Amino acid sequence: MSRSSEQVYFYIPDEPNLDSLGLLDPDRDWQRMRRGQRWVLQTYLRLREAGYPVQLTDHPPDKGTVVFHRKHQNALKKQLNGHDEVTLLGIRGDRKECYLAHFEVVQNGRWADDEQRFFIPYWPQPGLLPRDPARGTKVRRIAFKGFDLNLHPYFFSQEWKSWLEGQGLEWVHHSLPHGPTETQGVGVDWHDYRDIDVIVAFRPPPKKHHDHRGHTEKPASKLLNAWHAGVPAILPPEYPYREVRRSDLDYLEISAPEEAQAAVLRLRHEPDLYQQMVENGRRRSVEFGQDRILARWSELLFARIPHLAASRPGTGGSLLPHSLRIRLNILQRLLDGRPAR
Repeated sequence: MSRSSEQVYFYIPDEPNLDSLGLLDPDRDWQRMRRGQRWVLQTYLRLREAGYPVQLTDHPPDKGTVVFHRKHQNALKKQLNGHDEVTLLGIRGDRKECYLAHFEVVQNGRWADDEQRFFIPYWPQPGLLPRDPARGTKVRRIAFKGFDLNLHPYFFSQEWKSWLEGQGLEWVHHSLPHGPTETQGVGVDWHDYRDIDVIVAFRPPPKKHHDHRGHTEKPASKLLNAWHAGVPAILPPEYPYREVRRSDLDYLEISAPEEAQAAVLRLRHEPDLYQQMVENGRRRSVEFGQDRILARWSELLFARIPHLAASRPGTGGSLLPHSLRIRLNILQRLLDGRPAR
């Protein structure tokens, strides 16, 4: 696709040195990005590197497309004026709808309609170091990579530890508390799979009603990263994983955390299955590589959204005040029967 001349702005507020963010390399410096910045900033950096007309800003322009994270919706609303001609694209992430936005990017296809809400997978883990092929099909180190609050208590239990010790297996817990990463970088080896043989993930029992919906607001990142890393994954029956599943080789599904034991042993005792899953993951990872995701972002920002904005009243112009659009978007959600998250 040819490069569009239309400017797209990536909005990150309250950053004391915005220019320094533009100097980062997403694969080298990903741990320096604050969690609320990472999706917006990484997309900006990769589009800029590919030659697209993008700009990083802490204040919305009077005209153009503005990409922002749902976390920054209130800050953006305060800075908008009633006469701008901006088109707003919100990245929802794990949060509620971006009611301020004309359009949204969501983390899986459950709520996408390709008219107002678009599914673009999250970028693969930047700086990812894949598993060392010299490890063969032997299963020795089992890992979880994520936040503590997203791992079932069973995997912190003595039962799990004792079972691992009895099998001569090592548990690698690349995890950390959730809170500090909102304001700090990430100091954990989420990118390093070189000596990891199996990935396991299973969330705690649901505490909120929306968790009963199969975590339809979540991405399939743990699976996609496992494919890129060449590591088989053991995962629960959550919507985002099942959405991208094409065969039993994509991952081993367990319905209870205790079933992880049998799944690990199956991979250990069936080296052919292990190798087939690695090769399958290598093929599937191409669908979710940086080039494919970059193409989806560029098509959305420089073709799809300009076309839709030009054909919709109140989009990219001042015909519809921002406060009214928020009310109408909330009303539309209720009429469509979509949950708030």
